[in-house]
Amino acid sequence: MQRRTATDPERELESTGDELEERIDDLDDDIEEARREAQARHEDQDPFEDAAGDWENTDDDAEGEDLEAFDDPELDEEEADEDD
Repeated sequence: MQRRTATDPERELESTGDELEERIDDLDDDIEEARREAQARHEDQDPFEDAAGDWENTDDDAEGEDLEAFDDPELDEEEADEDD
């Protein structure tokens, strides 16, 4: 009877298959961890954080009133209609 050696192609394929299976499991773990981290970042993100200007800490020189120099395009249209 002939004995199989460590260089037998079947044994090498089995070893390679086992190694690939282990690598796939490691990749699956890495992917799952990356998804959890991305979800956590998404949940922590404030959609209004990137709004232009920081108005909470801005002094209101007009004290709540409209500024006289404010150019309201709708008001300009109303005035033009009245002049006609």
